[in-house]
Amino acid sequence: MQDLDQLTQTIEASFNRIHDEQMQGLPLLNPMLRVETVGFQHYDGRTVGIVITPWLMNLILFPAEGEDWSQMELGHKQPHRFPSNRYKFMVNEIDGLGRCQTHSLFSPMHEFVNHDHAVAAAQSFMETLMVEVEKPDEDPYDEELLGRILRGEETPEVEMDGFALAEQKAAAGNMPDMETAEPGITRRDLLRGGWRDG
Repeated sequence: MQDLDQLTQTIEASFNRIHDEQMQGLPLLNPMLRVETVGFQHYDGRTVGIVITPWLMNLILFPAEGEDWSQMELGHKQPHRFPSNRYKFMVNEIDGLGRCQTHSLFSPMHEFVNHDHAVAAAQSFMETLMVEVEKPDEDPYDEELLGRILRGEETPEVEMDGFALAEQKAAAGNMPDMETAEPGITRRDLLRGGWRDG
């Protein structure tokens, strides 16, 4: 198992070096923020936690002892299950840290009014991440599957019951009007049929 204090110090040193050597003067920086690690812990043999910087907030996953990620393609997205949900991580190589996997939470960071605000958000996410839920809120949108379908490498399975339900809603006048839909509705809401019946 990695020593958490030593790991978090290394992470902060690496991102401070990136900040000083590569990020100076860029408009995406939030000057109210600094580099800080939040909530690092061991889970399922691996180490996971959040790094806050003036330009991003990422969930970072490090391999378990004896686990080799060196052959994974950089940029490849891989799902990992946590108690609250499944999240897709991108295989990354960070100077000073080596091969790891990252899941973007925020970027850029302009919505945070101060550093304490960002830390509170990170702490809240880590607490939620480790809370078991009965039915995870899975995102049905699969980028890799969509890419294979568009390239003709895979044929999607069509659930006809969904079309029947949509036809019933349309006949009853309950389908959302995209021009008058409330601005709060999201793509995820639409994919799940999460509109309100009128």
